[in-house]
Formats: sequence, structure tokens, C-alpha cells
Amino acid sequence: MSFESFLHRFEEANTAFINGDPSLWMPLVSHSARTTIFGGFGGHESGWSLIGPRYEWASAQFAASGAKVEFEYLEKFAGADTAYTVAIERCTVAYVDRPGEHQHELRVTMVFALEDDGWKIVHRHADPLSPTASPSGP
Repeated sequence: MSFESFLHRFEEANTAFINGDPSLWMPLVSHSARTTIFGGFGGHESGWSLIGPRYEWASAQFAASGAKVEFEYLEKFAGADTAYTVAIERCTVAYVDRPGEHQHELRVTMVFALEDDGWKIVHRHADPLSPTASPSGP
């Protein structure tokens, strides 16, 4: 599978994820000990034994709402066995523990590795997109 085809699957999985369904996401994540996340809900985990449950928990924070993630790729690169993306992910989500809809904008850097059964996520760093701060001083 080409990296672009994989990204299409990843985008569908991401949209399902923010609707409370991690079933498409989980098979896209490497189960290796080298896999890491700096997730959008904070913290960090290393290794599948911690990352799998963390992704399950994170997806469970979202209520099914029909939300769809919009991806703005700032950079994409795919080599023979390693790839990365730098993107802004935008959507309006519903959380299970908060009423109403919420803007969800993340700046995301991801690293992917080509494993025996295809491209896999080996690192995700997602944090809230904040307005650009201007430097102060003379």
C-alpha cells in the first residue's frame, strides 16, 4: 500500500476516533516497544502496552457526533521505510462529559514506519493549536 493510500485510511480512522470509535485507528498503530505518543490530552507513553489503553481511553472521551476531521498538511514525506507528516487537524467535537460542541484544533507531528503488514504509526505528538504569540521588547 502506498503512503498516500495509508494516509487516506488514517484520515478515516482519525474521524472515527473523534466520534468515540477507535476500531479503525488501533490496527494502524505499531505494536512495538519503540512506539510513542505525546497525546492531545497531555502526558506521554512509550510501548504498545501503555499506548493501546491510552488510545482506547482518549477515543472514549468523545461522543459520537458525526464530527469530521479536516487535515491541513504543512509537510509530508515518505521514504522507503519511514515517513512523517506535519499537520493541523481541525474539527468540532462532542465530549462525553461536557455539553455542547467544542472546537478541536491540534498541531500534529507524526512519524510512520513501514512494517511487514504495511505503514504504522510509531509516534504521534498532538497539542492544542494556540494563536501565534508576538515577541515582546524593543
